Amino acid sequence: MSENTQSPFEQAAVFQKIWMETMSKTVQAAFSATPESVPPEILKQMRNGIFEALAKSWEEFMRSPQFLEAVKQMMDNAIAFKKLTNEMLTKAHHEMQGPARTDIDSILLSVRHLETRVIDRMDKLGAQLAELGQRLGQLEKGGGPGRTGPADNSARSSKARRGQTIPGRKPRRPS
Repeated sequence: MSENTQSPFEQAAVFQKIWMETMSKTVQAAFSATPESVPPEILKQMRNGIFEALAKSWEEFMRSPQFLEAVKQMMDNAIAFKKLTNEMLTKAHHEMQGPARTDIDSILLSVRHLETRVIDRMDKLGAQLAELGQRLGQLEKGGGPGRTGPADNSARSSKARRGQTIPGRKPRRPS
């Protein structure tokens, strides 16, 4: 962390100095000539000069260590205030025996983790089911007369659907 040895009044004086320099440059550029005696091109150059001076001074101002330190302190204070406020509100909710935001957030986080786990498990089951279907399809294609098992049974049922007779069975009557 950078150590800032200047007091807030000294920092304000530095900011004021940068601001005064910017304003003096702007005023000098604006009032150095009258609009009637100056062609429009020079007015455009003056406007561009003013904008450049403002841009340069604000760039210096916003990159100055004093400004960056002040912004850092403001952010740290805002974060600390938010944490303090959340802790106070959580304590108040708990004292009234009600759910606090942190309780609800932790429940939602648990539900998200559960959902992720269920989806992952379903994906694995889907992959296993696809693999089993593929293996079953291979068994049905490669099944011969000497085979027994699911391929043999499915072949018998497909023959029965086509109206062919299966040894040991009576033929189906058309409906």
